Amino acid sequence: MTSGTIVETVKDAIAVASTIIESAEKEVCWLVPAPLLVLAAHFNLNDKSRVLMQKGGHERGITEISPLYVEVVSALIDIGVDLRHIERYGGAFMVVGDSRQSISSMDVNAQDLSLDDNIVAFWTESPDYTAYLLSSFDRTWAEATNAQKRLEELGEDRPSHL
Repeated sequence: MTSGTIVETVKDAIAVASTIIESAEKEVCWLVPAPLLVLAAHFNLNDKSRVLMQKGGHERGITEISPLYVEVVSALIDIGVDLRHIERYGGAFMVVGDSRQSISSMDVNAQDLSLDDNIVAFWTESPDYTAYLLSSFDRTWAEATNAQKRLEELGEDRPSHL
């Protein structure tokens, strides 16, 4: 059985994701409902992503890009995050850093989350579990729409970093 830690609040899950991004050297991959991206931005995760990329790292993310979240998505594109869109995504989240540590959750209702809400998420440094999450991420990435294309569909004109 894979060993790890159960994370029980949104605030703690954001703190773990922050640590994963800070400790990554090469790549961070994530699949996150858009409302959680807003919370993450409030806790400076975008700054941590920027630092990763300034050190030569790479970040890929998948979320739903809708008119409500264009601003938060555009901020990520502006710092160089490679983004893709998946329609009506609002379920579980995952963040994987350098294929060596990850956090993933059960299905969450991201629309109504507050920082102190209870969730069920699992943090681990298990190579087998992170490999499983990355294979799921890569399958979803292959099916997702390029963020620039999605923004154009919404009528938003953003410079392409993709």
